[in-house]
Amino acid sequence: MRRIYLDNASTSFPKAPGVIQAMSSYLAENASNPGRGSYEHAVQAMEQVMDCRQKLGLLFGCKESRNVVFSLNVTTALNTLVAGLFTPDDHVLVSGVEHNAVMRTVHLHRIPYSVIPCDKQGRIILETIPSLVKPQTKALILTSASNVAGTIQPIREAGTIAHQLGLWTCIDTAQGTPAVECRLEEGVIDAIAFTGHKGIAGPQGVGGLVLSPHLAKRITPSVGGGTGSRSESFSMPELLPDRLEAGTQNIVGIVGLGAALASLGKRGDQDRTSCNRLLSYFLGDSRIRVIGPKTMEERTSVISIIVEGFGLAELAYRLDAEYGIQTRYGLHCAPLAHQSLGTLQTGTLRFSCGPATTHEEIDYTIQAMKELLC
Repeated sequence: MRRIYLDNASTSFPKAPGVIQAMSSYLAENASNPGRGSYEHAVQAMEQVMDCRQKLGLLFGCKESRNVVFSLNVTTALNTLVAGLFTPDDHVLVSGVEHNAVMRTVHLHRIPYSVIPCDKQGRIILETIPSLVKPQTKALILTSASNVAGTIQPIREAGTIAHQLGLWTCIDTAQGTPAVECRLEEGVIDAIAFTGHKGIAGPQGVGGLVLSPHLAKRITPSVGGGTGSRSESFSMPELLPDRLEAGTQNIVGIVGLGAALASLGKRGDQDRTSCNRLLSYFLGDSRIRVIGPKTMEERTSVISIIVEGFGLAELAYRLDAEYGIQTRYGLHCAPLAHQSLGTLQTGTLRFSCGPATTHEEIDYTIQAMKELLC
C-alpha cells in the first residue's frame, strides 16, 4: 500500500535534501565532539556546529551567534527559558492556543499565568492584553501558529503591545517556521524557541533558543555539567552558549539541521498550494467543519476538521488502514487550544502538508474522504 504522509505538524517527512547524507557522513567520517579537543576532527565538528548556529542566527535575526543555544527540542528550550527567567513570585501571559510545551512548563515550575482569550478562529484578542497585566507580570509567551487550527498569531503586534507594557516577549516557533516570519527585534521580540524537525525538515532531537542580548545576560542555567570550557571551576561558565549547553549536545542532529537550513530557501510553496486544495474540498462539504481560518492567508499548512455523524478516531484509522493516509486524531498535546476552539470534548482530525506533499496525493486523499463519507 502506498504511503501518504499528512502529519507534518508532528514531524516532517521526508527530511530535507542533504540531511541524511550529512548525518551519515559525520557519523562515518568524523563523530568527534566539538570543544573537547584540538585535533583536526574535533575542530571540524566545531566548525559544523558554528555553521549551524550562524544559519539559525540569520533565520531568526540574531547578530550574535553565541546567543543561539542548542537543546534537545523546543520543549526543553522552553523549560530552559522559563526556569532561567521566572520564579513563582512572577507572572506571565500565555495565549489560549498554547501547546503543553508551554502550559506544562509553567505549571511544573509553578509560574502563575493568565490566558489571553482567542476569537473563534483561534487568534488572540490583542485588546485584552493590557487588562491581564499585573505588577509582577514579566513576559508574554506566545506561539507563532496554532498546532491545532493552523492559525497564524499576530506576534509582532502582540510583542509591541507587551513591550509598551514593560514585558518581554518570548515566541514558540515550533509550528510557525518557516511559514511565519519570526525574528528578534528590539522592542518587539526578545526570545525565540525553535525546533529543527518540523517545518525546517531536519532530524528529531535538536531545537534551541535564540536570545536577545539583554535576555542572554539574564537567563540562568537550570542544568549543570561539562562544557569543555572553564573546566577548573564547578560553576557553569558565564559565556554563552556554554552557560546553557551542559554536556555533549546532539552533534549529529545539529549537522543534519545545518543541512536542512541550507535548503530552506529552495523549497517553494508546494505545501501551501497542496493544503489550499485540501482546504477547498473541506469547505465545500457541508458535513465537514473546518476549525480555524477559512483562507490560507491566515493559516499554516495545518487543517483540523470535525465530521458530522462520523467518529474521528474511526476515520483516522480507516484512512490509514484502507488508503495509507497518515493523519493525527486527538487533542494534539494542546488541550487549552481545544478548549478555546470548542473542540475539547471531541478532539479533531488533523491534516498537515509538507514541502513534499503533491497535488496528486491531495486528490487521492480527497477521493478517499468522499468514499469513506458516502
